[in-house]
Amino acid sequence: MNGAVRIEVEPDPTPLVLSLARAMRESAAVPELRDLLTGLTGTVALRSQLDAQTATLLFAEGGVDIHHGVDEGAEAIPLVPYSDYALAETPDALASAVETLLNPPLPDWRDAASSFWAANQGSIGFPEGLRVVCQTEEQEVLFGEGAPAYEVHGPADALAAAFSGRGDSFLFALATGVTVVGSVAHLSAMCGAHWKARFSG
Repeated sequence: MNGAVRIEVEPDPTPLVLSLARAMRESAAVPELRDLLTGLTGTVALRSQLDAQTATLLFAEGGVDIHHGVDEGAEAIPLVPYSDYALAETPDALASAVETLLNPPLPDWRDAASSFWAANQGSIGFPEGLRVVCQTEEQEVLFGEGAPAYEVHGPADALAAAFSGRGDSFLFALATGVTVVGSVAHLSAMCGAHWKARFSG
């Protein structure tokens, strides 16, 4: 739940359900998107084209319930592969609104990196230090001062996306202009940390 906005998932949610809920929580933090979310009524079902995952979003009484599967009577809209999240079609105004809510604005790359560090520092295998270099702004931030730093370089938007859990994997960021300097073991830990951001936010 985010403030007065009800965003609920089933007791044992699937990865798709968790990531959809994370996107909804991010949208609920943006005033105009919060107003959009709380004003919706109806049901939208979605399905991945990369695996067998499906999910249904039920909007009512100013909030949304998200669970796996496709409710009876609903027709699942395909998600565009490797998007986060584009719908293959938007047959009505509700589907268009859902697509908007599933793609909230990116946070500032510094804020995203700071939250990523705060959520993962001290975790087993996670780097003791993290140096983030924004190539478009020619600025950097350093976490864990004095410790050996794992380095992540890239454009502002790509860094913000990677650290806020956008994309299916941290490895996806490497295809969007992000580069890393460090060990394979730490790269594996970064992938795990990305999933933590993606599925819990």
